[in-house]
Amino acid sequence: MSKHLVFVYGTLRRGGVRAMPELFPESEFVGGASVRGSLYDFGSYPGLVLDGAGSPVAGEVYEVGEEVLKKLDDIEAPAYYSRREVEISLGGRGVTCWVYEPELSLYPSRTSITSGDWIEYAGAKTEWPEDS
Repeated sequence: MSKHLVFVYGTLRRGGVRAMPELFPESEFVGGASVRGSLYDFGSYPGLVLDGAGSPVAGEVYEVGEEVLKKLDDIEAPAYYSRREVEISLGGRGVTCWVYEPELSLYPSRTSITSGDWIEYAGAKTEWPEDS
């Protein structure tokens, strides 16, 4: 079975409401990482735009099998995210990972998260949508 590296930056991070270790115990935590881009608050979850021009966005890398990758696709696709490969920084070296990126035009109401860290931002957030 082939393995894949996935970079998660929002609710799938440890401390998030859908943390990878709880949602997919078979996933293997590889380490903390970052990627350049722009992070946005869409209400109950964030979105990362891989524009390369933004600031570092904090995340985590997990090694997953085909089955978990398919389940992640099922979770993200209804929210209009697409999976793409990008080079991230893991322990000072470049590594290619899958990342889920939103179709930004579908999220007209958004706030920039200038810290680049959803977990930190969400911990201080006081207004949440009713459905969260």
